[in-house]
Amino acid sequence: MMSQLTSAQAVTATPFSGEEAAFESEVVRAEYEKLCRDHAALVQLGESYGGYDPLGKLAFLDALEAVEERWDTFFARFSLMGALNREFVEQTDGFLGSMGMSAADFRGVLREAHDLMRRDAEVERGAAV
Repeated sequence: MMSQLTSAQAVTATPFSGEEAAFESEVVRAEYEKLCRDHAALVQLGESYGGYDPLGKLAFLDALEAVEERWDTFFARFSLMGALNREFVEQTDGFLGSMGMSAADFRGVLREAHDLMRRDAEVERGAAV
């Protein structure tokens, strides 16, 4: 997997330009800006993940999954409107394809990683089944 990752083509396109008709709505623009801020804050928090106590790790994973769900919803809306940047879609599909994965495969791997992290935190907490 690592050799596939290092040979994968980088994704340089953005999913949307901000000029799409949907962004004319103040609600959509505000939702997008908040989602970006929340995502960036989580990335920063994730840098210290290893130092969190078990409950902190579980809370982080809950917050991470909530932001992922918000992104999924936001992307789904744009996809239904045909407003996702075609170049972004092609690049991400190519990136994942170069590793033999589809978007669904990637989401499955991500889910497995989060489940493992959650189990590890539960074991650390002493509440493993």
